[in-house]
Amino acid sequence: MRKPVRKIRPSRGMHYRSKIPRSKSLKIVHTESLLERDFVRLSNYDHAVKSISFQCVSLKYNYKGKSHKYFPDFLLQLHNGRYLLVEVKLKKYKDTDENKAKYKAGEAHCKKEGWTFLVVTEDEIRPGLLQQNLKLLLRAKVHKETPIITEYILAVMSQYHDIQIKDLIAKCSLVTPSLFMINLYKLIYSGRVFTDLIGSRLTMDSILSIRNDQNVS
Repeated sequence: MRKPVRKIRPSRGMHYRSKIPRSKSLKIVHTESLLERDFVRLSNYDHAVKSISFQCVSLKYNYKGKSHKYFPDFLLQLHNGRYLLVEVKLKKYKDTDENKAKYKAGEAHCKKEGWTFLVVTEDEIRPGLLQQNLKLLLRAKVHKETPIITEYILAVMSQYHDIQIKDLIAKCSLVTPSLFMINLYKLIYSGRVFTDLIGSRLTMDSILSIRNDQNVS
């Protein structure tokens, strides 16, 4: 985890500020736009991401003959050891001349550090219905997992190639519906149970399957 080099100030006017708790290795991640908030939500869900740092790099860039400071939005450390320096930008602002000057500084810094520089837009951050489904799954985040229930759900699922949520809940009748949904959501969020979170809204009709790398006795 790296400390931010720029202070995030309170919201003013049309600007949006948020604090996202319990983000990977950080207690709090600060964001300055709705798109940044959604990027952090996506990074928290991405199992390849080990840690998130925000505005922890200060760079200089030249634009119209003047020197300016640039603070890329996030630095992600992946479990495979790679680092991604990420700029989050709405598509309509992505290719302005000044932003291109910033990206050039970011790319030069990453080349020196052995990192990768990325510019991501709403196309990558908000594919299909993923963000809406992640918000739904995160309702279970405040609750603790009940291991005996998650293993029971996985054991029942192991008898089927795939199964709809409404059918699975009927077959797991030993568990109260509320506890069933909490633990199922945690299984989906952790990746132990797969369903299409991009192409369709998560409902009782959603089709579930156990990931191929899951071994259920």
